[in-house]
Amino acid sequence: MDSSNLVSRDALVILTWVFGWAIIILIFIYMRNRRRHKTLELIHKERLAAMEKGIPIPEWPDYDINGKSTLIEGLRGRRSQNPKAYLGAGALLVMIGAGICLAFYLAGVADLRLLWPLGLIVVFIGIGLFIYYFLTKEGKA
Repeated sequence: MDSSNLVSRDALVILTWVFGWAIIILIFIYMRNRRRHKTLELIHKERLAAMEKGIPIPEWPDYDINGKSTLIEGLRGRRSQNPKAYLGAGALLVMIGAGICLAFYLAGVADLRLLWPLGLIVVFIGIGLFIYYFLTKEGKA
């Protein structure tokens, strides 16, 4: 087998792995937004039916759409449900970043080996979540 053929195959495998995860994340976001859109559509139909019948418009039900207009506000609401969410997310990001660093460093392709510091971005985001967790955790009273 030709060494240039192995190099291109290794690069293809690594790039497929990285972009495959990106596609999975995008599909997850799309499905979540689609579910939110269907919920809003159902609420809209209920309110229109109430207006046509002349009965008082019902209150907005307590779905995830109320009061959580941004990603940060949504995460703040979830922190009250699971106070260690940032700690877990930080650990996950540190491990993912370390894996990316290792994968790029151990790649047989010289061009990809130079990209190993990109994983450090994810590692430092994870460390930032650790710091955020420890700075904002509530003291035991």
